[in-house]
Amino acid sequence: MASSKSKQYRRKTEKAGLNNPEIGRNHWHRKPQTQVVGNKKAEQRRTQCRNKGRSDGAYFLSAG
Repeated sequence: MASSKSKQYRRKTEKAGLNNPEIGRNHWHRKPQTQVVGNKKAEQRRTQCRNKGRSDGAYFLSAG
């Protein structure tokens, strides 16, 4: 797939030693930092729901 003319121009100027404006831009992340949960079990449950039932080895065992 061919690059756009603007991307070709940015690469050309970067090779010439000029600044690339893409460097200062923010990168897109899947989840904002405020939604990240440090709870491992919650993350396993979410991934299991996203995988629609395919198990990743996380099983819930009730005590009783």
